[in-house]
Amino acid sequence: MSITAIEICDFRAFPGPATFTINVGGRNLLMHGENGSGKSSLFRAVLELLNLDPRAKPFTDYRNIFSDPDLAAGHVTLRFKDGTSAVWPIHGERPLKDPRIGALAIRTAGIDYQAMLQTNFVHSGDKVNLFNIAVEVLLKHCQVVTSGGRTTTIGRLWQNVQNSKPRTHHAGNLRRADASVSEFNHGLAQILAALTSNVQSLLADFPGCAFEVKFDFPGVVYDRRKRVYAQTDLNLELLHKGAKIARHHHFLNEARLSAVALAIYFGSLLTTIPAAPPGAADDLRLLLLDDVVIGLDMANREPVLHILEQRFNNWQVLLLTHDTIWFEFIRRRERETHNWHLGELLRGTSPEGLDVPVYTDEGEGSDHLISRAKRYLGSGDKRAAAAYARMAFESRLKHYCEKRGVAVRYSTDPDKMKSEWFLTAIKEKAVAEGKTAHYQRIFQDIEAYRGTVLNPLVHPDPVALTREDVEGAIKAVEALAGLK
Repeated sequence: MSITAIEICDFRAFPGPATFTINVGGRNLLMHGENGSGKSSLFRAVLELLNLDPRAKPFTDYRNIFSDPDLAAGHVTLRFKDGTSAVWPIHGERPLKDPRIGALAIRTAGIDYQAMLQTNFVHSGDKVNLFNIAVEVLLKHCQVVTSGGRTTTIGRLWQNVQNSKPRTHHAGNLRRADASVSEFNHGLAQILAALTSNVQSLLADFPGCAFEVKFDFPGVVYDRRKRVYAQTDLNLELLHKGAKIARHHHFLNEARLSAVALAIYFGSLLTTIPAAPPGAADDLRLLLLDDVVIGLDMANREPVLHILEQRFNNWQVLLLTHDTIWFEFIRRRERETHNWHLGELLRGTSPEGLDVPVYTDEGEGSDHLISRAKRYLGSGDKRAAAAYARMAFESRLKHYCEKRGVAVRYSTDPDKMKSEWFLTAIKEKAVAEGKTAHYQRIFQDIEAYRGTVLNPLVHPDPVALTREDVEGAIKAVEALAGLK
């Protein structure tokens, strides 16, 4: 079972009544998204559909604030390779009663930059206490065996501890509290060795992060005098060459702290959701990553890909990023690995003047981009039409240069690879082959719109684009097909 498409309607940045379909193709998804394009809303939509918390908010709390309040078409839908689907309707329950979807929910994890802050940056004291995030998030669904031989999870054991807190200090109440605490301590202690091993091996993949990892867990106790649970501590310690790094969360740089955070999250997943035994059915495992490499330079980002390819090769990964360099880096690798389905989200504008996501699938090519540009222009959305025309323009220039071996000025920063460089190289090729006069009209039309409609700096701001300008730019881009 793998996801082939995600459909969203009237959820956060995705307004109704239109349904936005994100193609996944049963593979990993690499999605580049501008700030404000709906990338984090896509991340949240999938996680909320699979949210097992009985206190989770209903769909109506997430609906797009600009949608018609009477609209009842809202939904989030996951479509799977076997033809089945999981639907969360706006006025209905999450589809978690389906045994397969419930199993998927347990095997789903989402990590964004804010979540990573919980492992290091938010701790202002001398210690990094991961107890709450461990029992409520990281290890919540980890299965353990109690001293009585019963199989349960860390989350259930901790809930039992909270439910057993004595209201009065009768002997029976105290015995129940002590017994629940003992079971919890026994369960958590069982998995700390595996967690430590997984985190340390993952951390070693990052340059300059060959630290020894320790988790100090003294064991929870019920303090009868204060009538509270005490020693709720799971302190992370890092050692270098046998010496403890005091206050490491204040000492290490952001790249190393980000590496530590990723190692903790990834290590927790490997501990909580191990691979299926050989020959057993391997249910879908889903990992969503939203801008988790912000604090890492390229030397530290490549290990993240290595970890995903080697340690999470039996997971379906949805990797979302606003970083063009990171997107381009993975896209270049994709030519060899064929592991990723690529897509892009832009911030467009509806006919009513509201921000809407504009989605393009990289596999659809420039012809599809032009078709979308025409469709948006027909609906009156000039800005979205201009955005697609610009993407088609850049796509056609790059495709032409790649297919015909045209040498183009290069920058290691893909953000600086301007369309002007590609266009200049194409013009120089035309001059060398004596075709300038033949292509003069094509070049003139492109130049007429390159400073306005086809300028990527134009569209984020409210610029007075005319329908005629956008229509002319689309025709100019179409004419690029005449270059031979």
